Amino acid sequence: MAKEIILAIFALIFGGCLCFWGYRLFLVMLPIWSFFGGCWLGAKGVTILFGEGFLASATGLTTGLILGVILAIFSWQFYDLGVAVLGALLGAWLGSNVMKAIGFASANPLTLMVALGGAIALGILTYVRNWQQFIVMILTGIAGAYAIVAGFLLLNGRVTVDALQNSSNAMRSALGDSAIWLIVGVAIAIVGIVVQFRTYRNFVFEKDEFVRYWS
Repeated sequence: MAKEIILAIFALIFGGCLCFWGYRLFLVMLPIWSFFGGCWLGAKGVTILFGEGFLASATGLTTGLILGVILAIFSWQFYDLGVAVLGALLGAWLGSNVMKAIGFASANPLTLMVALGGAIALGILTYVRNWQQFIVMILTGIAGAYAIVAGFLLLNGRVTVDALQNSSNAMRSALGDSAIWLIVGVAIAIVGIVVQFRTYRNFVFEKDEFVRYWS
């Protein structure tokens, strides 16, 4: 029980920071996000190309780590392009999950093409149209709200740490059992996005400030 309480408190605190101050937090931590995004993209690419399980082989793990390090360094050196890379990673994630939702396997070449197309399209649009601010606000608002709801579900025993570790559907099942938690999550996400927009709509995170945080 102590494990659930500790994780719940962490989820509530981190989720609150991410939901309501996510734009600044996200950009300060850009190299870290880029590293994990690169790890996911590299391992996912190996899974699609060779039909292996996600991170099921040394090849997938090594590819993910190498790509993660490259993207982390890249995002630090080239801030604007680094944010566009995150937009590309989001596009790849959306593309692959849309194909999976309509019944295509992860290893299907068409899934890879759609994921690649999504990455190119959203990466270019993020850089050219300067969408990164809105994308980051929406993503962090939703992710933070999801973490907050997970914290409350852990506190009242609706989900357990083991269930979250062993099943990607644990939260989905808990939310499906009660529409109230889903409504609460959506409401928190909307409030978080609105708060971020009102707080940061005139805020420009300059590269010099970004480098100062990491120097």
